[in-house]
Amino acid sequence: MLKDDSIESIQFLDKWPKQTNTTYKVLVADSPVLKMKAQQINKDALPIIIYYDNKKVFKDKINTNRTYVAKLDGETNNSLQIQQVIVGYDKNNKQVFSVYNPLGSEMIVNFPETTVSYSVGVRLSGDGEVTISEFSLTTYNTAIADSKKELFTKNPERDYLIITNVYPEKNNYYQNMFIHRRALSYLEKGINVEIYRLNTSPGSIASYTFEGIPVFISGEDELVNLLNVKPYKKIFFHFINERMYGAVRKSQAKQTPKLVWVHGYETTKWYRRWFNFYQNTKSLRSALNQADGNQKQLDFMRKLYTTDDDDIKFIFVSNWYKEKIAEKDTNSIVKNYKVIHNVIDDELFNYVEKTAEQRKRILTIRPFASRTYANDLTVKAILALKDRPFFNDLDFDIYGQGPLFDEVVEPIRNIPNVHLHNYFLSQEQIAEQHKTHGIFLCPSRMDSQGVSLGEAMSSGLVPVTNGICAIPEFIDESCGFLASNEDYIGLANAIEHLYHNPEDFLTKSNRAANRVRHQCSKNKMIRSELNEIIS
Repeated sequence: MLKDDSIESIQFLDKWPKQTNTTYKVLVADSPVLKMKAQQINKDALPIIIYYDNKKVFKDKINTNRTYVAKLDGETNNSLQIQQVIVGYDKNNKQVFSVYNPLGSEMIVNFPETTVSYSVGVRLSGDGEVTISEFSLTTYNTAIADSKKELFTKNPERDYLIITNVYPEKNNYYQNMFIHRRALSYLEKGINVEIYRLNTSPGSIASYTFEGIPVFISGEDELVNLLNVKPYKKIFFHFINERMYGAVRKSQAKQTPKLVWVHGYETTKWYRRWFNFYQNTKSLRSALNQADGNQKQLDFMRKLYTTDDDDIKFIFVSNWYKEKIAEKDTNSIVKNYKVIHNVIDDELFNYVEKTAEQRKRILTIRPFASRTYANDLTVKAILALKDRPFFNDLDFDIYGQGPLFDEVVEPIRNIPNVHLHNYFLSQEQIAEQHKTHGIFLCPSRMDSQGVSLGEAMSSGLVPVTNGICAIPEFIDESCGFLASNEDYIGLANAIEHLYHNPEDFLTKSNRAANRVRHQCSKNKMIRSELNEIIS
């Protein structure tokens, strides 16, 4: 990260507890590198922190006039996620500071002036194994302000900035992957972007490169510092909030032209997601507690939509979302906007003509983190098909991960032709699964477009979903099936229809692929976005 003026580098690969049994069972192997195996004892277990050498405190080690760089690297499998933990203490051994550094990242650690010592640990969540090749804290004889300036300016050719809430990383490929696909597409067209992930870390700043795209992670203050040091031609926002926008307006980039992509969550009233709490009073109480914050966000968006005090333009992914949600829920009319659909990468998700036999192979790839994704309707549709005479001729593959997985799939767990895969797939792996299936079963309760549906259609799968929200803007009966709201019987009937009508399956498959290319293809959408970027 920095020029080589390091004073000391400590590696933490040896003195870890060999076994931990709390809400997790964690085993540490004897090895030249650090190997851990973690298993949740309780499926609802919160993440666990394990400290190096029984929380050994490295006393009188901190000189806040110097730069400290933490680094964690290695490989994980299954659902295991790991972060490096740095905890700082004052002279009374009271904790005054803590930060979390992602796998594959380097972090300039901004210890408060009262810090005199520290401990290190790992934060684990999920199940699986990790092999850690580097776990270090390096001290540099450089003032921290100079180190940050060096970091901010090391890629002068990156002259556009994307500000967002999360972004893919080595340990988690699926955080806003659609933003990353955009960044790669821009790069192909000569638009050099870098990413700022806004979090709450007080002053510390992490950085990494993901598939050629530089990424910063820190809070508002460092965003202001970045924008004061480095001028950008234009700033893009995804999932904008008042903290992001306020930091930009506080900086020297106040009048820099801005593009804001509006995806849904940031401009939607809380009660529209009723399905996440109607069966759970605890979730309802949580939603009610967040109602004031939701209204504050909507008030912020209304001011943004109608401002005359900034060079700002909004990009909506569907007409439906702009008119029926964004403007309605903020009681406003958006002044300056363009509707550009989310990109469907029809090159990665290329069309290969299906065979009639593939209509019997049904695929589902969805997160299990929210009832928005309606995985329970998938399960009910399968159960509705179970007693029909052709059921054993079908084959179902369900891919996904999240806290609702075990609960939702339990009724179909022991059905022989239903295959459960409790993990996520990379984009390339998804494309491979598309090639071997014919139907994409993807119900929904809220969607501003339906990117997963579009990707499957691009590969020639016939979409079976619900005709709600923006989905009918992208799918009609000529290329797929739209069941009514909450209608799992309609989903099951669509699969039966395709089973008995192979010619219709082949026709819809071809039309689905053509529909995506006409409406949302990579070149078409990126060209539309580039027109806004360079205008």
